[in-house]
Amino acid sequence: MAANIDGFGAVTWWGFSPALDLGDLKQKGIAKQGPATDPPTVQSDVVNVLLVGAADLRHVFKTLVHSHKYTNKPVHFYVAEGCLEVYARHLLFLSLLFEPSEKMGLQERVELFLELYGNTLVRPATADYLREKASQLIKMVTDEEYLKQCVPILDISLLKYKERDFLESIFKFWRNRDEKYFDVAKLWEHRLRQYLGQRYDSRSGAFDWDYNMHLSDMAPVVGSREYQGWREGGVAFRLRGDAPYTSSNMTLASGLLLKEGADKVARRGYWGDIVSSPYLSFGVESHNEELFTRHNGRHIKTSSDVSEYNLLSLFHRLITGEEYAPPTTTAEQETSQMGVIEEIDEEQEAVINDKTPGSEHSLRGPLFNGSCSVTLLPLNSPSEIGRKEKFKQLFDVVYLSNSMVHHLASGIHTTFSPGCTLVMETAKFMLDLKKDKRVEYVQKITSMATSVGFKIPVLPSEDNPSHLAFIRDT
Repeated sequence: MAANIDGFGAVTWWGFSPALDLGDLKQKGIAKQGPATDPPTVQSDVVNVLLVGAADLRHVFKTLVHSHKYTNKPVHFYVAEGCLEVYARHLLFLSLLFEPSEKMGLQERVELFLELYGNTLVRPATADYLREKASQLIKMVTDEEYLKQCVPILDISLLKYKERDFLESIFKFWRNRDEKYFDVAKLWEHRLRQYLGQRYDSRSGAFDWDYNMHLSDMAPVVGSREYQGWREGGVAFRLRGDAPYTSSNMTLASGLLLKEGADKVARRGYWGDIVSSPYLSFGVESHNEELFTRHNGRHIKTSSDVSEYNLLSLFHRLITGEEYAPPTTTAEQETSQMGVIEEIDEEQEAVINDKTPGSEHSLRGPLFNGSCSVTLLPLNSPSEIGRKEKFKQLFDVVYLSNSMVHHLASGIHTTFSPGCTLVMETAKFMLDLKKDKRVEYVQKITSMATSVGFKIPVLPSEDNPSHLAFIRDT
């Protein structure tokens, strides 16, 4: 059996860059052009955002919580991904946000999200939740009225019937209690052996090299032990201390065509990232600078802590429309913990849970006030959408992941509005690439942007940015 799969994998389960507020980039682009050269805009009652290959909903979450600062219009996200297993996870995580408070509080919501998002192994209770939720998700994709009741912001009407059927089969697989069909621990080890080859027996040194030579400079809040632990077994987030993480995370299973002799055979396995980590999306940046405090030269908090805080803040704002106020601890307590997740006492948890869905006064956030929607597009959309009249000049903001930028040459730019902001993910956190290749990649995507009428990078100039954003050349 042969498969040309690098450390980044053939399926992208999480983003290789931090979450962005796309509305903020739009405003910076307008400001940079100045009032005399503002580009013409297509008048619309909504702000339309196209996300191509983002792999998760990080940009949706962060853009929505700040959208009130830039526009009074609803924000409509159109999402295109490379495989239906990623769509299945989108449905799962959006559904998780709409769980009623009598079933789940904010803290538990975040813990479940992080486990299912970035862990190969989850707690048995989490596996039970996934199996229960899978049955509900099956009903959602087969009954659009039921979907609107459960996740009112989500629209799957543009998906093809065969794509919905495949989603149903994915959810049925998630319900399987026999983990021999997806023994993720063995599959992770197989990927490591295949990737490292003769270096497998000295893999700790290989992990340490990747961390110290690449990741530590770009994301120092990710701890060495934290990163090594994830590289060894694929468990990124251990938010419940000594709780057992023993059940396979079925959401990370996907099929891949592998070459066997002259034939190609479908194989289910773990075909995702084993190098860069799921810490990048939510765990390396935050508006809360206290999370990056150092003690004796070491970060007090870990990337898991940053991820947890950011999602608590995002989810709280998405649901209530209010700023998140975390429980306070003394400086002495924070120093003694040295990165261990702080325990939340019953009184603090009651305060948090009181601001989750269930009580009418709390449902004021963008998930519940009609200010957003998310539409899933067919898998072939990146190459076909430019030919469809209804999408001509529709999108005000377009995001392309580093695996999807080649679609600029397929005609997708015809869907960009005259005042469109184009955001492209760079290769900053693709740890397998050498520095000169990352620089070369930035030059390449800059050339691609200018070839379809963009100029003026919006983001601040950096030697190694995680994203580039451009505005129209008018």
